[in-house]
Formats: sequence, C-alpha cells, structure tokens
Amino acid sequence: MAAKTPLKLDGTNVREMASGDYDKVIERMTYLYLSDPSVTLSQVGSSGTLDAMTDTRTQAGAATTHASSFRSAGDTPDVSTVTVSYDKISLATASTSAPADTNNIRFPAYITGTDIKAMSLQEMYDTYASDAIDAIIAALPYQISTSTSPPSGYTNVSTTAVFTDTRANAGAYTAGGITETQDQPTTITNYYLHRSNGTDVAYTATPMTINGDGNLEELTSAEFDVIAKEMIRYTAENLASNKVRYYIDGSGTALGSGMVNTKLDGSTYQQREVGGDDYRTQEFPAGSAATISTYYLRARKE
Repeated sequence: MAAKTPLKLDGTNVREMASGDYDKVIERMTYLYLSDPSVTLSQVGSSGTLDAMTDTRTQAGAATTHASSFRSAGDTPDVSTVTVSYDKISLATASTSAPADTNNIRFPAYITGTDIKAMSLQEMYDTYASDAIDAIIAALPYQISTSTSPPSGYTNVSTTAVFTDTRANAGAYTAGGITETQDQPTTITNYYLHRSNGTDVAYTATPMTINGDGNLEELTSAEFDVIAKEMIRYTAENLASNKVRYYIDGSGTALGSGMVNTKLDGSTYQQREVGGDDYRTQEFPAGSAATISTYYLRARKE
C-alpha cells in the first residue's frame, strides 16, 4: 500500500489536504506522543536495561615502609585504576493496542479515481508513521544535561544522576600523610536525564471521515487526536521499522550532552621519614585530566 492524501473541508468545499496541513498533523502527533510516550526511560539504582557506562579514576599505589632506606620509585607500587559501572537507565514499553476500526470507516477519507474511501489501518501507517516517528526523534524526546534544572520544555526524570565522572583528588594526597588512603576521589560532573513535555501545536485542518450514513463528515480536533494518539503510541512501541528505541552509543540521534569519563594521566613518587627507622614511599595520582571515553544517549527507529 502507499501513503494517501486525506480530504478536508475548505469552507464549503471538500479538497485534498495541502502539504502544510500534513506538516501540522505530524507536529500534532509529535506533541501527542511526547506528552504521553509509549516507550519511556527511567533512572534506576542498578541493573538498567541500557548498556552500562564506565567511570574510571586513578588511585594511589600501596605504600612501602623500610627500616633503613626509602624504596625506589621502581620498587614502590604504581598508581592503579578504579572502575565504577553505571547501569542506571532502563527502557520500558507500554502495552498498547493498534487502533480499532470495527466498521472500516473510522479513519480519514481520501479520493481514488472517482471513489472516496476510508483509509485502512495500513494506509494510516503508510501515510503518517515514518514521518511522525522521525519528527519525534528529531524533537529529542529525552535529553542528558549536567544540571538538575531541566532544559526549557523538559521535566526531570530524576534528580539522581545517571552517570558521574570522578577523578582522583590530587590535592588530598600529601607526603606528610603517607600512608595515604589509596582511593580519594572527587566528583567532577554529574549527568541527569530529562523528558520532553512536547510543544502543543494545533491542526490547520482535520481530515474528513465517512460517517455511518455514508456521508462525509469533518473530524473534530478532539476526535482526530484520539485516532492519532492511538496510532503513534502503538507505532512507536510495536510497528516494525518505526519503533522508537534508546541506546547508549551506537547509531541514532544524540540526545543532549555527552557523558564524559576522565582521569588524571600521571603520577608522582613521594617519600616520608618517620623517625630513624621508618622510611615510607607511595605513588600518588597526578597530572592533567585526560578524556577516556564519552558516552551519548541516542534514539533511533528500528
């Protein structure tokens, strides 16, 4: 089957919808979906369904002690890497049903040759589904940001971070503190998940439909909203090649800020003498911040 051009009432005349009318229908479907999505993300404590992200940082090596001399840098354990896994984003789908059309005249009417027909459900999909899902993804249904204050038009999913970048707190390590606690991290950046509220857009025209008497009748905005919302929610959850899905990295549209994992790129060897028979050494994290990886939350249709 193929896309159809719905009929509309233009004053007292019945005409095919113009491209501008179609565009507003797609914008309206985008709003209806974003205000009540069927594929959602949540922040969870652990075991999220999206791929885990890794935060890495360096920690001090183990300290050495000797009764008569300092151990050399080569004999002092190196700094090592601490790895923390973040699997705090989960995807869920609603249990939606395809829009019902028990009398085969519920959906918009179109003209073919000299006949006027009501769209089938497949023709509804062919007409609207792909463009509407593209528009939903382009509208960035979720965003990652570094603030608990959501971007304009968005709502916090949670004020608990879905990813945290930490690094060794180099300033916390001192020679005078040897033996220092090996892992002394500091938080660099927290990343939070926000959901779009959508932008309310009105139709410029609503489609005609065939009523029970076999006559053409203009759908009200509220009536077409019901049909459009049922269709787009089912499409996003279930329709092959048009399902909305979210991933960490891979292909798709990036949703907001990249989540950056950094760690210090060097170390320093330190000594401390405690009395005449206690010579201590330890290697501390040092150097500059290096980016190890950057993760993106992405959306795509599949």
